Amino acid sequence: MNNEEPPRPSGLPENSIAPAFDTKDIYGKEINLDNLLKEYNGVLIDFFRGNW
Repeated sequence: MNNEEPPRPSGLPENSIAPAFDTKDIYGKEINLDNLLKEYNGVLIDFFRGNW
């Protein structure tokens, strides 16, 4: 088994504008960035890899 981490994409720079997206949360609820920004002043998006 290879224990080396694969290269990871660099992602967006801090404070950059995220592209619009539609996705589902862990409960299957639809999430739309534009709708979230209408309801809240900002959105923190935290992606994590489930490699544990």
